[in-house]
Amino acid sequence: MSSLFDRRDFLRLCSASAAFLTRAAHPQSKPAVAPPVNKSGVKNRKNFVALQVKPFSWVDEGVDQVLDNLQQKGNVNTIFAYTFDYEETRLNKSGEAILPDHGVSGGPLIGGAFYDYDPKYFQGTVLKDFRSRDFGKFDVIAEVAPKAKARGMDFFAWDYNNAAIMAPNIPNFAEVAEIDVYGRPTTSPCFNNPDYRAFLTGKIESQLRGYAGLVDGLSWGCERMGPIHNMIGGGWSTKGISCFCRYCQQKARDRGVSVERAKTGYRKLDQLFTAAAHDQRPADGYFVAFWRLLLQNPEILSWETLWTDSYHEVRSELYGTGKALAPEKPFGFHIQQNMTFSPFYRAEEDFSETARYSDFLKLASYNNSGGPRMAAFLDRLSATIFHDATPEDFLPFYYKIMNYQEAPYDQLHLTGLSADYVARETKRAIAGSRGEVMIYPGIDIDVPTKSTDHRTKPDDVRQAIRDAFGAGANGVVLSTRYEEMWLANLSAAGDELRSVFAHSTT
Repeated sequence: MSSLFDRRDFLRLCSASAAFLTRAAHPQSKPAVAPPVNKSGVKNRKNFVALQVKPFSWVDEGVDQVLDNLQQKGNVNTIFAYTFDYEETRLNKSGEAILPDHGVSGGPLIGGAFYDYDPKYFQGTVLKDFRSRDFGKFDVIAEVAPKAKARGMDFFAWDYNNAAIMAPNIPNFAEVAEIDVYGRPTTSPCFNNPDYRAFLTGKIESQLRGYAGLVDGLSWGCERMGPIHNMIGGGWSTKGISCFCRYCQQKARDRGVSVERAKTGYRKLDQLFTAAAHDQRPADGYFVAFWRLLLQNPEILSWETLWTDSYHEVRSELYGTGKALAPEKPFGFHIQQNMTFSPFYRAEEDFSETARYSDFLKLASYNNSGGPRMAAFLDRLSATIFHDATPEDFLPFYYKIMNYQEAPYDQLHLTGLSADYVARETKRAIAGSRGEVMIYPGIDIDVPTKSTDHRTKPDDVRQAIRDAFGAGANGVVLSTRYEEMWLANLSAAGDELRSVFAHSTT
């Protein structure tokens, strides 16, 4: 058999590995996800503790020094090493994202793939030239994985696909860009574009096949959402009412969804939110006008569903590729934090479906920074569909429907969210996934916030870890990244983890 999948082999292998392959034509049907594969052979580490590390940290501080800090201070046994990323910016000694007591101050880098990939894995895509030009020939897999393994640590490739900075740095990116409702290209790639799908699949192959003896697992992340969420303001890295490219339009037609009516509906919704920004209240109020638009233009929701289904399709196909290549290696997904803020996105990120094509879920349950982040989301709700009210007006109801008990709105940025928030999200993920996957909540250690917001303290870290494991977590991911963390807080995590694991074996 060829070292590359042709399309027929790819589809056959993905089907055998529970990847998404077909989509029913009826617009109200769910994505046709195949039954889950037998995951009993997946080698999940007991007492799993991971930490995400940017490429520049290895270069700036030295591989051995970083591994020492992770292992000795944080009790980390699994490296989530960024192998692909375009959000590469060193912290500074002053500003909002302050350089802690390690690392090197600096500005933005270019980003890209931080490993040497074989071009043969990208023959089916126009996106071929994306090797990072930062740090010369530095290869994070070749240079870090052997040293990590020598210490008894696992090396996971962290394939991070936030898109906003990719556009000017990858040749031919314009050919895969999403197109917004007004016909303008965006800075985000389209999940229905075959060249972009081939690019994503090529990265999985190039890491699991090209570095078979070094990569122990793969974590895949992408913080993007559909057009309604982008309009509300909940999309972390995607801007624009999209996608309306030719591939998405054809997919809509195959589902019986009118492209023109969808465009009309989204343009009217854009007009409503623009009016809200200028306090031009409709006669019946903002929410009634919003709901009326959905009733009159059901294609708005059909298009949101099309985008979300496509996202699930891509993730399940990538999982299928991973399982075909290395069925014993864990392959999981980062779940962005807006899943915990937005009731609308929570409905779309259905853990019962995601669990069918993943081995683990890493939850962005960052409680300290979660306070100001939640407040910002409430501000956007109040500026759009709930512009008839202030966040203080609807906060008690919001807490009820989201099952939270947190601070008043005007205190959220000062208090952050409680460790109970981490516990509730952990329990919800376990229940939603029916216990079919490993659940690894993200423990907030100095996730950047404004200087006037709540800052992480060692006791915050200890309590969040206790509550995560108390809620049934299978492990944790110290978050978000090593370069942000003050060593005292990282050490607090390590001390608490040793205590938790000692008690779990007695």
